Amino acid sequence: MKSSSRRLVLVLSLLLALCAAAGCASKKAAQAPLDPEDAPLPQIADPLEPWNRFWFGFNDVFYMGLGKPFSRAYTTVLPKYARDRIENAYSNFLFPARFVNAILQLRPDKASRELGRFIVNSTFGLGGLYDLAATKPGMGPQTLDFGQTLGVWGVGHGFYLVLPILGPSSLRDGVGLAFDATAQPTTFLPEAPYLLTLAISGAGRINRIPETLDVYEELKRSAVEPYSAARDAYVQMRAKILEDAIRDAWVRTHSQ
Repeated sequence: MKSSSRRLVLVLSLLLALCAAAGCASKKAAQAPLDPEDAPLPQIADPLEPWNRFWFGFNDVFYMGLGKPFSRAYTTVLPKYARDRIENAYSNFLFPARFVNAILQLRPDKASRELGRFIVNSTFGLGGLYDLAATKPGMGPQTLDFGQTLGVWGVGHGFYLVLPILGPSSLRDGVGLAFDATAQPTTFLPEAPYLLTLAISGAGRINRIPETLDVYEELKRSAVEPYSAARDAYVQMRAKILEDAIRDAWVRTHSQ
């Protein structure tokens, strides 16, 4: 139980950090979002570039040397139908983290949608193997993570990070990954330690390897300098997710 208490302290510490950022967030929430054509291209500091390039090279060798042959064998053994069932079940497992982040973003509409999706998919969808909720209008999958939550409350990226195996990230989103893992109920059960949460997350990520490799190889083929291209693509992708969340919240606030 001591380990569970330490994890709870970590969660509370992160929540306090989030609350400390609320002052900055209140100013941002009061402003109308920029038009996409007027918004500057997102940037991120990269003071650890030599270190990041080392891990980028390591990941490239891992992806091409181990990931690619594994992907071929995996897709041969498991057809897309089976992989989709695993993906749905994994997404259903991540419900608690998305639900908590919807609440932290002060989005009761998103929280209720997540709860509805979880109930429908866990019961009629056979434990999440089938995403039946997505067949209903407005009940499709949502992107909700703690890195996004911190961004909504005004916390910047910090600096760019390339994580071993996981790939592009940032200081903010790296903290977000740790929080989202901690938010899973399995983390706090004595008979299901934190390692079980990591194992389930690892299995979910392994199931995504074929699609991830397709995107990575396309980036390598089209980019003159893959490291910079991967960094820029990551920052732009996260900026788009954050922009949509802020714009959605602004529209909701000003439509009431």
